[in-house]
Amino acid sequence: MEMNMEALKEIQKRFYTDFPPHEKEKVYKFATPSTMKPTKWSYPGGGLNQIPGECTISGDIRLTPFYSTSIVVEKLKGYVEDINERLETTLDTRGPVSKYVLPDENLRGRLEISFDGDVMNGVACNLESRGFKALCKATEEIVGHVEPYSITGSLPLIRELQDEGFDVQTAGYGLLKTYHAKNEYCLFSDMAQGFQVFVSIISQLEEEV
Repeated sequence: MEMNMEALKEIQKRFYTDFPPHEKEKVYKFATPSTMKPTKWSYPGGGLNQIPGECTISGDIRLTPFYSTSIVVEKLKGYVEDINERLETTLDTRGPVSKYVLPDENLRGRLEISFDGDVMNGVACNLESRGFKALCKATEEIVGHVEPYSITGSLPLIRELQDEGFDVQTAGYGLLKTYHAKNEYCLFSDMAQGFQVFVSIISQLEEEV
């Protein structure tokens, strides 16, 4: 467990060095840069006086769209491979009897990394497109104000549609504080407002045809 904690610390340090805040994040008003955070911890179990022989740390990486997920995956694999090869010199220990390698017993700690599910790239919308300008104008007309901003994370097919040439824009008119919360909900009045925005967008674009 101590080895995994130290390894996670080292991997996070390398991640933030290789994927620092990007200059374009200010233009898109991202609330945060790319992040790598542990979110779950599990182990086989045992008594309080037993040191588990293995444990699993799971987490979430949120990339701004200016970095490639495939490159991040390869980097993470490289971090783990390097740490495994240099356990004795790469990771800090915790106390005089904290060890990750026991030569006399032919035991050596080892890290493994895996990636679950589909890895999705983020998307940076075109801030100069007709669609973006129509969306901003419609939102200001219906809602009364418009404040574009960006968050990390993505949705299925969004980046793929943009890569195929579509002018992809993302918008929401619900209660941000309830997104992904327990008992997530929305207000019909907000949804009605959102539909009014879409009607305005269609009207604007039809006038240009």
